[in-house]
Amino acid sequence: MEDPELGVRRMVKQWAGKRPDIDARPLALFGRLTRADALAGTVIASALRTHGLNRGEFDVLATLHRGEDPEGLSPGTLASSMSLSPAATTNRIDRLEAAGLLTRGPDPADGRGVRVRLTAKGREIADEAVSDHVRGMERMLSGLSAAERDQLSGLLARLLHSITRVG
Repeated sequence: MEDPELGVRRMVKQWAGKRPDIDARPLALFGRLTRADALAGTVIASALRTHGLNRGEFDVLATLHRGEDPEGLSPGTLASSMSLSPAATTNRIDRLEAAGLLTRGPDPADGRGVRVRLTAKGREIADEAVSDHVRGMERMLSGLSAAERDQLSGLLARLLHSITRVG
């Protein structure tokens, strides 16, 4: 596989030759972000696959686990916290319930509602998966110092805010 950075440099050079009137730095920055996301996604998916999970399923388990509300969460609250449609959330809940990792039960505060809760097995898998997930992220960040990680995180937070204002 070609070094992703070489691909970005080639793209910038090609645009400079084809369109010298444009500044290719934004293309380079977003090219790097896109490539980093794709490569990180592969590493993350591999770590989660060892636990029988995909990223979406892990998101559900992790969201339930870190909130650890004894009453569980409503499917709507779960969907909102993951920025997903109710239908996509229901599909994930169905798969995880079939695997015995969570249960759906009545909402004690509203008999018409439903609450989603982790099973003991779901909590155990979520704990194991998040540990492996964090170790994988640490390995991906190993080329950066703690100060560089903080700086990059701060810059990405500002970029997200900037993109949100545009979109």
